[in-house]
Amino acid sequence: MRFGLVDELYQLSSFAIKNTQIIFTGKDTENSLIASVREYCVEYGFPDAISAGFPATIDKKRKKVISAPNIKGLNNLPVADILEQALGIPVFVNRDTNFLLLYDVYHYQLDELANIIGCYIGTGFGNAVLINGRILLGKNGAAAELGHIPMLGKSAVCGCGNVGCIEAYASGKHLSEIRESCFPDTHITEIFSKHGADEAIEQFIDQLSLPVASEINIFDPDHVIVGGGVIQMKDFPLKRFEERIREHSRKPFPESNLDIIYSYPKQENGVIGAGIYAYKRLADGGYV
Repeated sequence: MRFGLVDELYQLSSFAIKNTQIIFTGKDTENSLIASVREYCVEYGFPDAISAGFPATIDKKRKKVISAPNIKGLNNLPVADILEQALGIPVFVNRDTNFLLLYDVYHYQLDELANIIGCYIGTGFGNAVLINGRILLGKNGAAAELGHIPMLGKSAVCGCGNVGCIEAYASGKHLSEIRESCFPDTHITEIFSKHGADEAIEQFIDQLSLPVASEINIFDPDHVIVGGGVIQMKDFPLKRFEERIREHSRKPFPESNLDIIYSYPKQENGVIGAGIYAYKRLADGGYV
């Protein structure tokens, strides 16, 4: 978990990191969450609002975590109400990838009213979409789950419970599986340096490009932001990755006019993005 205080100019202070597994053990999650947030506030000061991002699906009202397959005890937890009642200040909740995208739009000074997609490839395949300056939510608040596009003929069981999701083949988790089965003597940090030309890695890069190109073909976006731990690994083949994105993108447009931007890797990005989101919510009660 990453914590920080963000002021009106989106400047970050009092940045801190806590081990997620220590806080979320699957037992008494509600009180563990309250205690961790209160502990930070007592040490660094209580803010005007709390903004919390989760690697999860969130209800459309942006109050409850619906499904967080990689963190114990969060499913169906009304996080906003719990923290508001315990701490007495407004609490805003959203997907962590939405906060990453809001930060990148701010960092690169992009037009907030543009149509922008963000693809963040880490353990899973995170996605966020801005349409005319608004985060795309969908009917149930579950829009932009790009990692869960089904792939024809694939049988891997995804963490979401479905079979054949692209995330099972285009993610850091799958890269670790490739290393274990094909290159067991290579540390994961060296996999692109030592085996970048191997067929298994070539196929992996192509699989990473498929969901990105799919979303490009749907939205014809002004900007495509790509980030996440996999993309930022040593010797990741960016040129080949972009070539595969273009190969799968519709011709002549949007392929010939793509603007691909790479997210600058910092632990603080999501925290600043959370602050940006909180200020938007405080200024506009209808912004979710």
